Amino acid sequence: MENINALLVFCEGPHDVAFCRLMFKYCFDINQMNWKFSEYPAPFNQLFKTSMENHAAKDMSLDMAHKFFLPDKTLYNENRKLLILLFNTGGKTKTDNPKNFLKDFLPLFEYRESFSDDAKTIVNDCNYLFLYDRDHKQASDVFSWCKNEFAQIGDDIFIEENFIMDDGNNIAASCMDKTIGVYVFSKSNSLGTLEDILVPMLESAQSKLVNKAEKFIDGAFIWKTEQDNVEKMVAEIAKRKKAIITIMGQRKKPGSSMNVIIDQGKLISTGIFTQNNDVKRFVDFVASLAVLRTEELTQNNRNHK
Repeated sequence: MENINALLVFCEGPHDVAFCRLMFKYCFDINQMNWKFSEYPAPFNQLFKTSMENHAAKDMSLDMAHKFFLPDKTLYNENRKLLILLFNTGGKTKTDNPKNFLKDFLPLFEYRESFSDDAKTIVNDCNYLFLYDRDHKQASDVFSWCKNEFAQIGDDIFIEENFIMDDGNNIAASCMDKTIGVYVFSKSNSLGTLEDILVPMLESAQSKLVNKAEKFIDGAFIWKTEQDNVEKMVAEIAKRKKAIITIMGQRKKPGSSMNVIIDQGKLISTGIFTQNNDVKRFVDFVASLAVLRTEELTQNNRNHK
């Protein structure tokens, strides 16, 4: 039985899932897989199968049947022995989605040896990463909110400590020996969202197309990007940038949503993506999580043999 490590990434929305898939591919060489349930390591093989069966047994409408909580993307690197599961949680208000998943997963993970007979691999260590937009709030407030929301899963304590802000990165925090992390998307010293990271990269990669998209968006619609209500102002700026990104991808992916365009539109080159300072800060934080540090140490030990 082969041991692997896993990182569960709980993203605020589908745009974050698409961004993370690119980040893990370009910066960690961890690629998307299309596994059947039986191909997942224990205990995920049993968890996903049971979840499917339980929901199939329920009498629910078709529009609800596809909404039960499974990972949106499965990423894996055989050499690293590292599994990444990317989840779209549905927004800050939908914390029941990841909570219910963790409530099912954590007991199985504790007794994962019991489900190893049907699996070729088993998860040895598992870490957790929560991703949210900063929006109009201070990053420290998002860290506190995340800790309070996920402190207890079912009857068990999940997060025992307060998040500690990373040295040199005020939008990243972790706790419990870097096994649980939270990252807030924005420019490092300002309010904002993931779009504030994406648009500058697009300007570097496709400056003329950005200008054309901006002219169309601003000519067709009114955007209240300057107003006294900070919460509404940040949200409006993000909406405008979402519209620009979506317009930019319509030639290559006509009719597609923003997350599809980020994921498949190929608007940003690998070089521009990996050299972006905001991306680098995020990558450095992800690389500092325990399962990735363990993987790096293991890889270094292999190289010295």
